[in-house]
Amino acid sequence: MKKYLLISILFLFAVSTFFASVVIDFFGVATCQECFEAEMLLESLKYEIDDDVVLNKFMLTEAKNQELKLKYARVYDIPENQYDLYPMIFIGKDAFYPANMNPDEILTSMQNYSQEEREAKLKEIEGLEEDVSQRLKDRYEQFSVMVVLGAGLIDGINPCAFVVLIFLVSYLYYVGRGRNEILIAGLFFAIGIFGAYLAMGTGLLGAVGYLESISKIFQLVFYPAMAVFTGILAVLSILDFYRMHYKGKKAVLELSAGLKKKTHDIIRKNARAKTIWIASLVTGVLVSFVEFMCTGQVYLPTIVYVINSAGVSADALGFLVIYNLGFTVPVIAITLIAYFSSSTKKIQEYMTSTNAAAKIKLIMGALFTVFFIIMLNITFRTFNVIK
Repeated sequence: MKKYLLISILFLFAVSTFFASVVIDFFGVATCQECFEAEMLLESLKYEIDDDVVLNKFMLTEAKNQELKLKYARVYDIPENQYDLYPMIFIGKDAFYPANMNPDEILTSMQNYSQEEREAKLKEIEGLEEDVSQRLKDRYEQFSVMVVLGAGLIDGINPCAFVVLIFLVSYLYYVGRGRNEILIAGLFFAIGIFGAYLAMGTGLLGAVGYLESISKIFQLVFYPAMAVFTGILAVLSILDFYRMHYKGKKAVLELSAGLKKKTHDIIRKNARAKTIWIASLVTGVLVSFVEFMCTGQVYLPTIVYVINSAGVSADALGFLVIYNLGFTVPVIAITLIAYFSSSTKKIQEYMTSTNAAAKIKLIMGALFTVFFIIMLNITFRTFNVIK
């Protein structure tokens, strides 16, 4: 992919050299007010010079353009503390970014534009492939992996999913399944959940990333809605902790009675099947789609966070794999406990006696608060309140 990206740059250069005298490379975000103003400035300055002008726009919602921007920034000696800012404008040998976005200097650069100087810079950019890729990889992995993995683990032990796991293992014992069969059933149930959630996550990742890249209105509505959504979930999760821990009442955020019955029916139907591993795999997939009404509360904000960390890319898909590995850890853990102890009664007693479900709600409240802050930050950047 990177090879094709560099070929595309050189192709753009060749085409622009043939058809125009001044080529401008522009990096920005569709919802950024400064980007819009900079683009309008360039449009107006086109009439101040005699030569034709071509504006190559690279939207930073795409991961490949983030990497390309960083290559440009390094070759053009932009200060490192400006690397993550936008818009960025490159004209010949000159670079302009928020700290030095001066209209007179931009006009002078356009008037003194040199194709040879641009070609020399492009050749330098081509030679930076490995260094820049590693830098981007390091940036994405520093914080994002822990956030995504933590979200998956917390989602995996939330009461919506946890109760279903307990019911699965308990019912397998009830119908007379042996320890080895329960071990196989639990592992293939986990594989089914992993596959189903990864498929749903990939679909959501592509849909949200695509709509974000083509629609400014979508961004202006979606991110504030996500901030409100995660804020409400944070409040309700903390409220659930209070209700369960101090009042002994049921949680507000949980599977409805109808959905609980549906998951139990799926498990009962497949638990007596002769080929237990196939039945467990199918059960995991089917239960995932039912549970998603509850567990998706964590998954969707995680996907939005991933898009804003890594764009729609192979890195983003890797984050989804990490999330779902975290999500399936509790499934495997309960399966192993049941295998070695021949019972899930201790787990049920633990959940009741220590009020563990309420504590999990408190942890989820903290997680939703983190996502609320992240979504609020994205919203402020979308509306240009902060940079």
